[in-house]
Amino acid sequence: MSKSAHDYNLTNPEIMENPYEFYAAIHRDNARLVEVPGVGYWVGRMDDIKELAKNTQVYSNSYFDEGGPVPTGVSGEPLEDDVKEIFNKGPEVVNALWTADPPIHTTHRKLVNKAFTASWVKSMEPVIEEIADELISNFINNGKADFMQQYAVYLPMIVIAEALGMDRKDAELFKVWSDDILTGNLDVLDHEGRLRVAQSFIDANNHFKGILEERRINPKSDLISALANASVNGRSLMNKEALPIIDTLMLAGNETTTNLIGNALRILVEDEIIREALEADKSMITPFLDEVMRFDGPVQCLYRIVTKDTEFAGQKILKGTKIMLGWGSAGHDPDHFDNPQDFVLGRSNAYKHIGFGFGAHLCVGLGLARTEARIAVNVFLNRLKNVRFSDDIDLTHVPTFATRGYKTLNFDFNSR
Repeated sequence: MSKSAHDYNLTNPEIMENPYEFYAAIHRDNARLVEVPGVGYWVGRMDDIKELAKNTQVYSNSYFDEGGPVPTGVSGEPLEDDVKEIFNKGPEVVNALWTADPPIHTTHRKLVNKAFTASWVKSMEPVIEEIADELISNFINNGKADFMQQYAVYLPMIVIAEALGMDRKDAELFKVWSDDILTGNLDVLDHEGRLRVAQSFIDANNHFKGILEERRINPKSDLISALANASVNGRSLMNKEALPIIDTLMLAGNETTTNLIGNALRILVEDEIIREALEADKSMITPFLDEVMRFDGPVQCLYRIVTKDTEFAGQKILKGTKIMLGWGSAGHDPDHFDNPQDFVLGRSNAYKHIGFGFGAHLCVGLGLARTEARIAVNVFLNRLKNVRFSDDIDLTHVPTFATRGYKTLNFDFNSR
């Protein structure tokens, strides 16, 4: 007898490692609302997710209080005094863009769109290709590499670090900040984890505050200069608004793109037919990545907070309850995708995935993420051949249900 969707505990490490049986059970049982113990409720059907994502008045993205987007974990436990003390040392922040709802979000989105233009993303393509080539050149003579840590991590990390005004040599520090702050936004943290995240958060914001203020006086061609000087109807971003927006761009431009590249490379190496199809026709890389986003997306869920007592799917939900919008399970909804458990190159509607979100909070950096992943795959195919799993391959994922990416990807290969 098959397990009910309600029999799964998404915080169980085994379920986090492979959530797809849980997703299948959601759709089989029409389980529109599933409790995740200690966190909130998971909404996993495509139509329900779209409905809730559009209703920002009740299902708010502003799940931090008026103190702004302070990444303390999602458990809801009170902050310890020593953690508060660290957070108090940082510059003021307010809810902005990611953690604000319309109409405030709308204003921020317009300001960010003036910086994050399609032409800017297009101008970055040669830079992204240069970085991808350089990364592969660093290990191509070895015939072996960890493509997660030596390629998928570094490519988006360097790109977004430079776009936000940091030197390439500081990319490692940037990665630490990004990983810690993302963990603070998406995962359950213990006391030690909160201390670590708090320090990274104030270090990053103090650093970016200095860059912001300098770029207002001496702008450059980077993204942070565009943010610092963007104006809509005479309205510019204040530091307390710009800093959380920069944090959002750092997170969205880093780990999520890393996981998209890693998830794509695993499929390419595992399936020789798909790899050969892409080698023969590079125009298939974009639809291939759409199917990766649907099948094994880098972000499996994001949170909403219920702003008032409400009812959904016949169940009362109290104000303050966390709701997880399951982008990953939406990609496996059989009402929208035939045989969703199968990876199908050329699936006609793969582009209809909602792996980058839906509604007002659709990922502002999706154009850059798609470009980076497309170039990463293209350079990978151009430079390497006969790529296969190393004998020591370990396909374990980082243990979290909010994002989905590999710890390592050890491949052997020959150079072209």
